[in-house]
Amino acid sequence: MKKAYLYLLIGTILMFFSLGIIALDLIIHIAGYGLMILGMLLILQQRESPSLLIASQLTIGLLIFELLKVGVARAIMSNTLLSIGFMTLILITQLAIFYLIIKSEGEASESLEVQTYQQAELLLSIGLLGLYFISYFSTLAFSLFAILNLCFYFFIVYVFYKLINAYRY
Repeated sequence: MKKAYLYLLIGTILMFFSLGIIALDLIIHIAGYGLMILGMLLILQQRESPSLLIASQLTIGLLIFELLKVGVARAIMSNTLLSIGFMTLILITQLAIFYLIIKSEGEASESLEVQTYQQAELLLSIGLLGLYFISYFSTLAFSLFAILNLCFYFFIVYVFYKLINAYRY
């Protein structure tokens, strides 16, 4: 399990990492999604979890979209409404993936600490979604969204780090 959460941690870091070079970012994001899928599959080998199975399927969906994004990026970016829709869908999917991973661990361990992580992730997700929609109308909301998104990222890295240390093997 320790190895699985290490893969999830590294995959999360790579998933959010961006250099601004399209080809390099594509490779980094694909590696991140791949490590996340591998980590979830390792956990699924140890125990059954419907939440984790859904999270792995959503991650596969994001991986496929990442591969297709290069070819359809111009079509998406040329239509503002379509661009907003895709970005919203990606954000919701990413938030759902992390929620489901933490939920799966909470169901397995029944730890109060993990349940607290789950509740905090849900509150951060709701705040991120709210600020994301408001950010289209307010520059201040966009700044707050960026700050909260960074906090969310550090929170997820922290949770996976704590879960790595919770297991001996």
